[in-house]
Amino acid sequence: MTRSEHFKEFLQSISFRELTLSIDLLVSVYISYFYVNSLMNASTQQLSSVSWLSGLLLQVLIYSVILIVLSYLLLSFISDNELNQPPDVREKQINLVGYKYKATILQTGICVAIVQYQIEANNWGPAIEYNIPYLPMHVMVGAFLIAEIVNYIAQLYKGRTGNIYEWVCNN
Repeated sequence: MTRSEHFKEFLQSISFRELTLSIDLLVSVYISYFYVNSLMNASTQQLSSVSWLSGLLLQVLIYSVILIVLSYLLLSFISDNELNQPPDVREKQINLVGYKYKATILQTGICVAIVQYQIEANNWGPAIEYNIPYLPMHVMVGAFLIAEIVNYIAQLYKGRTGNIYEWVCNN
């Protein structure tokens, strides 16, 4: 089989819900790449500038909204009114599993950011040596982006394998 035949077969094997989650995952990965790449290529003056950082966050927000709107417009054209159908019980369970992982990562990120802020405010430990401006905010944004990606991956994995209750049954 050629690559195009494999790709067509793959598209026929996935559900519309999996396609939606995959597109959302790709958008989240792109936004994360854009944010990290912008931070890595920024100069020291840019990293310490509130206006540059605010502009970066505004760009991330605008790109996120535009890409999500475009993806849903695309999906609405190719779907047979599937976007308007409410999720069934299995899909709701899969959503809850993804949200569980997402909430854990977000809570951890917020706690790490608070601890990091306290370390910076009191000049403890390595905060003196590695002075990264606005690090707690970057930790929170990073936690949000990672949580979104993990949420979509968990939903895709659980939806594909069908092991929704795996953790409950094993513990």
